[in-house]
Amino acid sequence: MNASSSLMMIGVGTAGCALARGVRQAFGEDIRLLLADTDAGTGRSDGPFVLLGGDRLSGRGTGGNDVNGRMAAEDSLHALDASLQGVRLAVVVTALGGGTGTGATIEIVKHLRSRAIAATVFATEPFKMEGEERARRARGALPLIAENANGAFFIPLDKLVQGEDNLAEALQRAIGTLASGIALFWRLLEKPGYIRLDVERLLHIVEQAGRARFAAIEAQGPGRAAEILDKLARTPLLARSEGPLQSVLLGILAGDDLRLGECAKLADGVQALAGGKVPFTLATVNDEQTFAGRLCAVVFFFELGAGTADGDAQGKTPRRAARRNAKNGSALAVGPQAQGGRFSNIEATFYNNENLDVPTFIRRGISIES
Repeated sequence: MNASSSLMMIGVGTAGCALARGVRQAFGEDIRLLLADTDAGTGRSDGPFVLLGGDRLSGRGTGGNDVNGRMAAEDSLHALDASLQGVRLAVVVTALGGGTGTGATIEIVKHLRSRAIAATVFATEPFKMEGEERARRARGALPLIAENANGAFFIPLDKLVQGEDNLAEALQRAIGTLASGIALFWRLLEKPGYIRLDVERLLHIVEQAGRARFAAIEAQGPGRAAEILDKLARTPLLARSEGPLQSVLLGILAGDDLRLGECAKLADGVQALAGGKVPFTLATVNDEQTFAGRLCAVVFFFELGAGTADGDAQGKTPRRAARRNAKNGSALAVGPQAQGGRFSNIEATFYNNENLDVPTFIRRGISIES
């Protein structure tokens, strides 16, 4: 583990910790890692571990209660601080719908923000088959995470696996696909290339971003660039929403056989997928040892944050933007960044595990036609 790196990965909750370990396995041991969970059993595996809410929950988990997850995280924020020394960017991986992943992630991301540590969040949303209760908890957490993170990727598990017959294999594939994609993102930040992406450049890209979408595709052979573009056009992970894009980031990772024509083809194709006329950033990694004969593309679509497209100078979000976000099922930031003014430091109000500061039509996923 690289303890001196300014990048850290934080896994939150049982599923988030498993995903973080998957990323490290895909990337290699040289990742600065921290695991945090309310279940003491998670800490029996390798990796630095913080037990959240040990005095409150006795290491037995939240029982699926996200309010317990938030309070457990609040109890233990001081325990995280020792591991956060020197960190400039934290990549938080979690799974929404349960108690710890949903509740603790909110408080951890808020704490990172209070320490001036940038946070990029990769969070899975539950399968539809898991029921409305878990989906409702996840929907309630989306805006609270998005308002405090520098970039938030919310990935529905149903989009990671389709048509799988075996449940265990489907779950493993979902974790593997997402872990591999995040590992490629990590490699873009850590490994040098002809066009390098560093932390400051990334933060500039996502400065005004809200929700984001990403996909990672790999191909080999003479037509590998065209194959990647074809798969990108068909992946549900980049499915267009009605909201405008703020920027696009394309990461290309390959060995020494990377050709200029392949870079140009991918750049043109990804900009076309984004609809054109969107700020575009290209980053490359050349690593013969890891990518010999392979071409990998990681694509990020950053959407405009709430209040930046239709809001006024104070960042308020008008009714039109609220309707659009509700219709798209996207996260509408209603906390400090969106509201501002005298309510900017007021804590969210929870009742029966619901955040009452989030409008009812958003919490319930109700579409309001314009």
